[in-house]
Amino acid sequence: MKFDPGHTYRMPVAFGPLPGPRQTLPGSPSRGGEASITSYVLRFPTTAEALTELLPPGFAPHGEPVVTVEYTELTDVPWLAGRGYDTFAVKLPVRFEGREDRVTGSFVAVVWENMADPIITGREELGYAKLFADLTSRPEGRDAHRCAASWDGHTFAELEFERITEVRPEPAASASQGGVLNFAYVPGVDAGSRPDRAGAVLTPAVDGVAVDRQATAVGRVRFVRSSWEQLPTFYNVVNALERLPVLGPGDCVVRRLRRNIENRGQRRLV
Repeated sequence: MKFDPGHTYRMPVAFGPLPGPRQTLPGSPSRGGEASITSYVLRFPTTAEALTELLPPGFAPHGEPVVTVEYTELTDVPWLAGRGYDTFAVKLPVRFEGREDRVTGSFVAVVWENMADPIITGREELGYAKLFADLTSRPEGRDAHRCAASWDGHTFAELEFERITEVRPEPAASASQGGVLNFAYVPGVDAGSRPDRAGAVLTPAVDGVAVDRQATAVGRVRFVRSSWEQLPTFYNVVNALERLPVLGPGDCVVRRLRRNIENRGQRRLV
């Protein structure tokens, strides 16, 4: 085989370029980049010191020290031929200061997803901090909702809303408010070698996103302190989140919208 510089490759490379969220091939017609999204968001105040401990080099807390926990249901995803998946993300308000770039936005500390394909493409192509989990989202009566994340039967995170009250929708964040920041890291293959890739990456915000429905709520989030036996590959991630100080009640919002999720504007920061 020969590598075509005009295409993106993922393993297994022996079969040529693979289709995905940012690449269509013969037999995989493009349906556009918009998906239907329902998000359950809770924000709670913490300390700047606690946020600093979770940030990689070049990042620092920006503005009020607030943790955003967001459960998202995605449906009608074009690159999955109309299928969908869920995500459970933890984001922190940051600024990045590099040799050339100065950027503010939301740093994705971790995002769990319940399908392998978006995890693989998001980690390899975009540098998102993605892990697998079983995710569930269901109503709990007329005005309550519960979202949960588990691994092999062990529930390690819960997000619960009650008194969900519909309000007039507000515009989604614009590109002028920054974007989504990650720290891409790919370890070196040789033992003891430097990483093949390590550095900050930016996903610019998408303009022109219309919110169809919006609601306020009262909510709580709970991370469950876990042992190695319960979560052998990421117990330390959950335990670090469980230790975050919660300094007050959280602001909650539920939104339904459609927006482009291709993330074609991704770029490295230096």
